[in-house]
Parts: sequence; C-alpha cells; structure tokens
Amino acid sequence: MNPKELLSFFQSTSTVIVVVAFGLYLLKIFLEKRIEGIAGRFEEIAKASLQIKSEIRQEERGELVAFRVAVEKWEDFLQTMVFDYTMSAPSASDIALLYKEDKTLYLDVKIAVVKVGIYLRDKELEQQLMGAVMMLRKTYYPIINEPMPRLIDIQMRLKAIEFKQAAFEKSAYTDLSFALTEKDREDNATLQKLMTDAMQRFSENLLKEYRGIAEQIGALKESMNKYIYAPIKKAAIDED
Repeated sequence: MNPKELLSFFQSTSTVIVVVAFGLYLLKIFLEKRIEGIAGRFEEIAKASLQIKSEIRQEERGELVAFRVAVEKWEDFLQTMVFDYTMSAPSASDIALLYKEDKTLYLDVKIAVVKVGIYLRDKELEQQLMGAVMMLRKTYYPIINEPMPRLIDIQMRLKAIEFKQAAFEKSAYTDLSFALTEKDREDNATLQKLMTDAMQRFSENLLKEYRGIAEQIGALKESMNKYIYAPIKKAAIDED
C-alpha cells in the first residue's frame, strides 16, 4: 500500500471512528435521559402511593377514634344507668327506656367495630377491640342485673305512695282519702332504705370489678395509640 493509499485509509478510518464514537455518545445521553425519566416516574408513583397510604391511615385513625368514643359513651351509660333509675321520680322511672338506650349505644359500638375491621390490617388489634367489648358486657351486665329486679319492685311500690301524695296536693290538701297514713310513711322509709342498701351493694360490686376494667381499657388505649401514631415507613400500600 503506497503512502497515498495509507493516508486515505487512515482518513477514512478516523471518520468511521468519530462517527461511531459520536453515535455512542448520543446513545449514552439517550439512555441517561431514559433512566432519569424512569426514575422520575418511580418517584411520582412512590409519592402517589405514599399519599394514598397516608389517606388510608387517616381513615384508620378516624375509625379508631370513633370506636373509642362509642365505647366511652356506652361504658359511661353502664356505670350510671342504675343511679339514673333510682334518682328518677317513681312515676318517671322507666326501665324500658334504659334498656332501649343500652341497645342503641351497644349497636353504635358494634357498628364502630365493623368499620374499624374494614380498615385495619392488624388482626391482633382488631381481636383486642372485640375482646374489650365482650369484656365490658361480661363484667357490667351481671353487676347491673343483680339489683335491678329489686329496684324495679321498690320503684313500683313507691309509685303508689307518690300517687297518693300528688292527689292530696292536687286537692289542696282537702281530700283526706289521699292523705298519707302512718303506714304509708313507714313503708316509704323502709323502701328508701332498701333502695339505699341496693345501691350501696351495686357501688361496692362496681368498684370491686372496675380496676380490672380500667386496666384492660388502658391497655386497649395504649395499643390503639401505638397504631394511630405509628409512622409510615414505606410508601407501598401493601407494606407497613
């Protein structure tokens, strides 16, 4: 190969190398942009997943708070219903209304449990919520049901005395057929004493059991708070 041909060869070869190198450079830029685009899309997907997961967590928190409020209302009613019944005037005492209110409040608790169960992915916590509800029923209902038959009977007997007293007052204290007799006064004092004794036993039984109730409710609150305020560690919806 003569010098002229060799020069021509190198010149042609250099051009090919330059073209190839330039092509590789363009490919590198394209791939980098492509990778950046894919990484950007992954970042957008992660942000979207995190937003969805945050919204789900907010729903979970809302339902857990609603459950706790429903339990608090129901428990407060269970603690006071016997007192409320005895503090009512005999003519105004209505055990059917109390049982109806208990049914309504307990239904609210059951609905709250169902809603929590829809959102929760923590089977252990869900079981703990149900256990707390069943524990409240198992503890409170026997304590309430023990004095209620006697209290209903006392209120019915006091109602007859109350009726006579009201009729006597309505007659401007002129119709002596409605005036309370000595026996009526003795019966009233006896019934009031029986009611006081029944309430004292109820209070003692409630206080005896309440420490265990408070401890379990306290543990339930702690478990709920840990779940409610737990940080979201990963964006993926199906991960913790």
